[in-house]
Amino acid sequence: MKNQKSKFLLLATCYWLLTTGLWAEMIVGIEVKGAKTVDTGIIISTSGLEIGDELTPINIKKAIEQIYNTKLFEEVSIEQEKQGGGVKLVIYVKECRVISKVEFEGNKKFKSDKLKEICEVKEKWTSSPSAIFDGKAKIKQAYEKEGYYLAEITTETKEEGEKISVKYLIDEGKRVKIRKINIIGNNAVSDKQIKSKLKNREKYWWAWSGKFNKEEFEGDPDRITEFYHNNGYPNCKIIGTKIIPQEIIVLRNNKWVKENKEWITIEIEVEEGEKFYFGEVKFEGNEVFETKELIKGVKFKKYAPYSKSKLSKVMEWVYGIYSDKGYLYLAVDPVESIKDSIVNITYKMQEGKPARVHKILIQDNVKTHEKVIRRELTILPGEIFSRSKLIVSQRKVFNLGFFKNILLDTRQANPEGDIDLIIKVEEKEAGTASLGASYYPNYGIVGNLSLSAPNFRGQGELFSITVERGKAIENYALSYTKPWIFDTPLTGGMGLYHTFEGRYWYKLQKTGGNISVIRNVPLFDFTKARMSYKLENIKVYNVTDASLLSRMAQGLKSAITFGINRDSRDNFLNPTTGMRNDAEFEFSGGLLGGDIHYNKQVFESSTYHTLFWKFVLGLRGQFGFLNEYGTSQAVYERFVLGGIGKWGLRGYKDWTVGPMIGNEVIGGKFASLFSIEAKIAFPNNIYPLVFFDAGSAWESFSDANLQDLKRGAGAGFRIEIPMMGLVGFDLGYRIDPTPKQPYRGWEFHLQMGRTF
Repeated sequence: MKNQKSKFLLLATCYWLLTTGLWAEMIVGIEVKGAKTVDTGIIISTSGLEIGDELTPINIKKAIEQIYNTKLFEEVSIEQEKQGGGVKLVIYVKECRVISKVEFEGNKKFKSDKLKEICEVKEKWTSSPSAIFDGKAKIKQAYEKEGYYLAEITTETKEEGEKISVKYLIDEGKRVKIRKINIIGNNAVSDKQIKSKLKNREKYWWAWSGKFNKEEFEGDPDRITEFYHNNGYPNCKIIGTKIIPQEIIVLRNNKWVKENKEWITIEIEVEEGEKFYFGEVKFEGNEVFETKELIKGVKFKKYAPYSKSKLSKVMEWVYGIYSDKGYLYLAVDPVESIKDSIVNITYKMQEGKPARVHKILIQDNVKTHEKVIRRELTILPGEIFSRSKLIVSQRKVFNLGFFKNILLDTRQANPEGDIDLIIKVEEKEAGTASLGASYYPNYGIVGNLSLSAPNFRGQGELFSITVERGKAIENYALSYTKPWIFDTPLTGGMGLYHTFEGRYWYKLQKTGGNISVIRNVPLFDFTKARMSYKLENIKVYNVTDASLLSRMAQGLKSAITFGINRDSRDNFLNPTTGMRNDAEFEFSGGLLGGDIHYNKQVFESSTYHTLFWKFVLGLRGQFGFLNEYGTSQAVYERFVLGGIGKWGLRGYKDWTVGPMIGNEVIGGKFASLFSIEAKIAFPNNIYPLVFFDAGSAWESFSDANLQDLKRGAGAGFRIEIPMMGLVGFDLGYRIDPTPKQPYRGWEFHLQMGRTF
């Protein structure tokens, strides 16, 4: 009421001034009346009126609005008095009273303290009518966000001397549900098809809750028109939408009354327009690419229903292949000509000139030296810009493992159209230092001291010290890896170690060291070749079956390993696309000397595909071959499956799948393993997954029977934990019994690092 009264005074004042006909007169004086706590000088200054100004309807109206908008006054009016050769203005104000308390009644969904935060009306503040009204609107909006679209809020004010109390009376009703959605005006498309595109759904007892979401309701019309636009109706539009509360008759105090606190009906009126179809597609002005190459990006056929999204994909294709050649300033104008219901499209192109990379700027790298990033780039200053090279560069930098995020940007560098490439990195904690205990499925609880610096000195070097001790394992290791030795794409590493591990039926001790070199393979993206030499002393203890001891090769092992790896995954911790292929050949003894003689080959391939949204399918295949020669055998190099790790078979205990002698699994000389994982790849390297593993090991390749694979299936979860890396939990079901586990059942696995 007070808000309405102020508006009435404003209109009355303007009307009075209009009828006086005195607008040509000058303001000769300004006085304020009614102010008690607010300084009159502030009021005059806020009004914008000044002595000497000409009196006009506009400056009087504006003055009243500006004073009222301070929210310090309940009423504002301006009167005039003749004085000398001009007009004296008197500004009458009535100050807002201070709020003594703010109360809420009828609220159950929100606590009163929360509503005070929402409405922003507080004790000891002035009681501006507009502020109280705004508070009511904010409370209403908060209830609507929670689905209480029919909630009613009224205000009640009570004067208490010079102060005023405010009470918000709330009738929450119930969370609104949709009884019915009526589609009007659709002839070519069924109600069912349209409703399937909506985020709001009707209440249906077995499928949909029918809860109303106002934000989604506001976006639903766009979803409908998008569907029409992509199915031949480019001129479709929504005429209007309505929300109709459904009243019900209930008995209250022996009287039948209409009431609605829950149900609504939604009406959406559609104007479909005429249906159109694709006709001929032409390209004009193209010289860099032949028309037959550009046509490959046209994924629709002649006379197919017109679709705006398919046209957009053509544009994306064209801009993509041109940007890969450096034509960043390409202009494409799709010109449509319509004959009857056929739309012929001509893409008129202005190719321009290719842009070169002027500078590459690295930003926000606090710890990591700039050259560590630059040496991973496949795009260089002076070259013609290439989108594919830029994507490869981004992937290689990200897979260093030192950064949370990498953002790419460009800016024009000169009038010739060359560009500066800007690479912004967000570093993450890459070093670890821990003292505590860990759990390993193979060894149980293990105490450990670990120091690791994957980005040592900010140079990309890896330095680590590990000390682990448990009931079944001792491990002492020191390693150092330096990438880009002498600023060449050559990585070198060295390490010293002493390990003692207890397997199911024997204990194995290794003491030695290794050196290795890794180099990128020229002309092949994502590809590295490696070579390492290992010299170690091996001892075997506590063999449960004495007959097996004679088969266990012991003594000095001298081995060299060659490997080649191609890894194009977009994120090695949580890949969504790309492949990883690895081949490794190990030769021990023979011309290298030593007491242990064998050769071993392992081949692994995995691939990842994003199916839709964040759903990713991963496939892996792995094979291993072992050839032993000499009087003794390296049984500990055989392939034994089960559990997790490189030869993990989930659903089975560790080291339980493979050929046996007596009651012990000694493993096979040939093994195969296949895995399928489907996951939802959420950001920050968090994802749930389901999996199916199948694998086994045999005495030789000729004994292999792929129909006798041991199978496991289940579900799991992965999360990257700072200072720990990727941690996962898998629950696998053992489908095929084994001699060690002669029954079907579930097996829990703790996963440290990637499965594949």
